[in-house]
Amino acid sequence: MTMISKFSTILLLISTLFGVVLSMPQMTFAEEGKSVAGTSLKGGTVDSNALEKSLNKIEELRTNIELLEKRRDGSEGLPRQVFEKRLEKTTLEWLAQGIEYATKVADLQKDALDFSRHREQARKILEKQFLVANRIIQGLRSRTKTLVSEFSSTQLVSAYIDLLDAQNSVNRAYGILVENIELSRKFEIDTSHKETSLKESIEDLAVSRSVLLEIELQHVGALRESVSVSPDDKELKTKLTVSTKHLKQIADKFTPILTLMDSLGVDTSYYREQVLNSTGTISADVANVDVIKDLLVGWGKTLWVALIEDGPDLLFKVLLFLIILYISNKLSKILKKIVENGLERSELQFSELLRRMVVSLVRNIILIIGFLIGLSQMGISLGPLLAGFGIIGFVIGFALQDSLSNFAAGLMILMYRPYDVGDLIDSGGMTGRVSHMSLVNTTIITFDNQTIVVPNNKIWGDVIKNVTAQTTRRIDMVFGISYSDDIEKAERVLKQIIDSNDKILHDPQPIIKLHELGESSVNFVVRPWVNKEDYWDVYWDVTRTVKITFDKEGLSIPFPQRDVHLYPQTVQD
Repeated sequence: MTMISKFSTILLLISTLFGVVLSMPQMTFAEEGKSVAGTSLKGGTVDSNALEKSLNKIEELRTNIELLEKRRDGSEGLPRQVFEKRLEKTTLEWLAQGIEYATKVADLQKDALDFSRHREQARKILEKQFLVANRIIQGLRSRTKTLVSEFSSTQLVSAYIDLLDAQNSVNRAYGILVENIELSRKFEIDTSHKETSLKESIEDLAVSRSVLLEIELQHVGALRESVSVSPDDKELKTKLTVSTKHLKQIADKFTPILTLMDSLGVDTSYYREQVLNSTGTISADVANVDVIKDLLVGWGKTLWVALIEDGPDLLFKVLLFLIILYISNKLSKILKKIVENGLERSELQFSELLRRMVVSLVRNIILIIGFLIGLSQMGISLGPLLAGFGIIGFVIGFALQDSLSNFAAGLMILMYRPYDVGDLIDSGGMTGRVSHMSLVNTTIITFDNQTIVVPNNKIWGDVIKNVTAQTTRRIDMVFGISYSDDIEKAERVLKQIIDSNDKILHDPQPIIKLHELGESSVNFVVRPWVNKEDYWDVYWDVTRTVKITFDKEGLSIPFPQRDVHLYPQTVQD
């Protein structure tokens, strides 16, 4: 195990530990153990009819036990196994019914009807129960054997079911024995020999469960190693899944036994720590103060040993990782400058968006390569990491479908270059000068200095009018004169105004023509050509000059007029 994995395991266990301690329910282990047999020691007013019904139920179960014993003894093979399991279940039910009856009798008042008879019956049942329960436990424990690693996955599942069923029955039988001892004290029965026998038996069971748990843990570890060597073997993967699941179940079946041991005053710290190490999960059922203390001490020693043994190597790897990141950062900046200079000196006319994307891409690629190299020097496998990045990328791409649509539109704008930074465009319902471009959106500054961010898919899906794409523009203007004015004079005046403006181009030639005879004016079209940056200056200057010159030359600029005639009307009576 690498140094990093050791630290990760320790931190994970510590964080889980504190979470469980804070949320631990307020139940003692002794209280929990009393519920194993499925009965309660709390009493109340006891009905005589209820006691008689309990005795009848006990007698009925005893008769069924005798019948099952005869059928078991007369059978062989699989039928014998079936009768054996039925006999175990029925016997456990008989024991639990006896505990229930004795509990009710213990609550009887001395002046109750048949008090002496019921107490004598309860004493006999309790005495006989202890022997029967121990016999059942011996038979059940013979079924809790270690599973064979050569089993197929199907055989393994069947064997685990039988094993867990036997362990569950053993747990119930031991719970009944503990309640039997507590009830025996109420009936003034000597329990010293019972307690000694029970402690020895349950400690022996704990050792067997501990060995079984350790063997199963090794079995799971071996399967994990096999799966890492042959990751495509489906049978091995199935075995590993089944074994891992049932390892936890075996540990869970061990926990009630540890609870009963606590109620008997037997130390269970070692076994609880083993359960924690086997499952990797800390819960209130297995954790107590001693176990937590031992775990913290053990983890502290492990951490200290790890720091002593692997600390220098880890420190060197961290320093190497930081040095690689520093070098990759410097190298990315150098390459960024080189690429920027190369694009500026290139004879190809790259768009501003393409330049920024190429520069950013080169820098980020160098940083990512440096980061991955640094991780590899730390001992981290890059295969699972890259696979994780692929899954994350798929999830993010699915969640950001609209953004990807904008990204695709940005790529189309990058390829076809309908506009660039600094161009004046009209698209997507917006008119203004492009101040910034990315693969997702375009930032436009309007004429009244508002900043508008437009998604690229809205622009690409609409008509794009690039006003400043060409170096020259034509200004279309219309000027009207009165029908009584001299047309040739007006045409000559307009030509002089156009020729006198230095910003108007002579190639192409400006157009000055009589265009139409309007309702109230004779209209001339004036269409000079200018450089795109001089458009508005020329437009405003020519308009102002035309008005001033027309006034000086006596040329009127008519406007629509309407004559209104009023006719008097004679009112007749």
